[in-house]
Amino acid sequence: MGIFSKDDDDLPRRVRSAEKEHQPAAGTCPQVPCDRCHVALARVEVITYAGPVFLCQHHHVVHRSSIITAGYPIRRR
Repeated sequence: MGIFSKDDDDLPRRVRSAEKEHQPAAGTCPQVPCDRCHVALARVEVITYAGPVFLCQHHHVVHRSSIITAGYPIRRR
């Protein structure tokens, strides 16, 4: 499925790494990189059950339908 599927085999490792590497909430750090490409600055924060996902504008547009279908809140930075 997409990057937000709950049946992802990779989920436990991602949850553990997210707990170890604390990501700041939107607005507290002015320069947070995109979690998909790690190059562009994040313009959107998606609040998921495993924690926030920061996306650049390009990756937000690419994955917007999956995010909305999953029902995750979107916060612009």
